[in-house]
Amino acid sequence: MDGVSRQYCKQCLDKVAKDRWVDELERADELTEPLGVQTVSVLPQISDDELREMQAEDTDLGPVMDWIENGQPPTADGVRQHSLDTRNLWGQVPTVHLLNGVLVRKLPDQEAPQLVVPRQLRHSLFVMTHAGKLAAHLGSQRTYLQLKATYYWPGMKSDVIKWCRQCEVCAQCKGPPTQRHGKLKKVITGAPLDIVAVDILSGLPQTTDGNKYILVLTDYFTKWACAEASTCMRAMYDGFFSHFACHANYTPI
Repeated sequence: MDGVSRQYCKQCLDKVAKDRWVDELERADELTEPLGVQTVSVLPQISDDELREMQAEDTDLGPVMDWIENGQPPTADGVRQHSLDTRNLWGQVPTVHLLNGVLVRKLPDQEAPQLVVPRQLRHSLFVMTHAGKLAAHLGSQRTYLQLKATYYWPGMKSDVIKWCRQCEVCAQCKGPPTQRHGKLKKVITGAPLDIVAVDILSGLPQTTDGNKYILVLTDYFTKWACAEASTCMRAMYDGFFSHFACHANYTPI
């Protein structure tokens, strides 16, 4: 999508950026590398060593890295002693493995591996994807798909949904919740003119002869509808009631 047809972000319009602008085009060549410093594109200041250290210190990722690096699988009882996320990651081995000392996940249908993100970087990564300089406060599904292309952590989809609901900018731009409407009821009518709905439609531009309202009448039985812009009483009789062969002495009330 080119810059002209791209829809602008209403939340960021006329606002001064607080962070330093990062030209993504200048870093395009760096971002093509499969893994490394530039993999965490929203946090380019993190080095490979720092990333490995963060993963090793993570209570969920650290045990999995030790088991893979040492080549000594734990016992079933040893795995059950750890968190659900740790068990989830260990159950995905060898899809989850070490690449240059960094924990990644490579699915069979993926060309590039996903970086397994440590817990301390997850929310920052979401913020930059959802509300960063090139983001547009997309919904939870589209934000999740953007993250899923490069990153992974257990429970990522539920975290993205929760954080999108907590976004103050998104909440301020949404309208009030829709009010519940009453259930529709069947209208019982047995003959023409048993029930007639009458309404006057306003808010229209004035015509050359000074009319600015439309009188709308509908018979519930025949569904006959009439719209007139002349005098109400005359329009009701001539344009509506006369079609039902009213008696000659009938006078509309």
